[in-house]
Amino acid sequence: MTREILEKELKKAGVPDYIYNLTGQGKKDECLCLEKIGDKWSVYYLERGVKTTNEIFDTENDACQFLYAELMD
Repeated sequence: MTREILEKELKKAGVPDYIYNLTGQGKKDECLCLEKIGDKWSVYYLERGVKTTNEIFDTENDACQFLYAELMD
């Protein structure tokens, strides 16, 4: 899964776009974020500048699958 496919799936499922950030740009506070850092993918929840969840993945697919599962739970 890619970020583009993830975004389509989340929209199809009716997940509000203000609770996630898939680009690392724009609003990143109080939402789940997906960001490529170097050659790794990071999924984290940022609240008041503090990352409360920070999972690191080797592939975009793994990160997207994790983020999808978190948002659908």
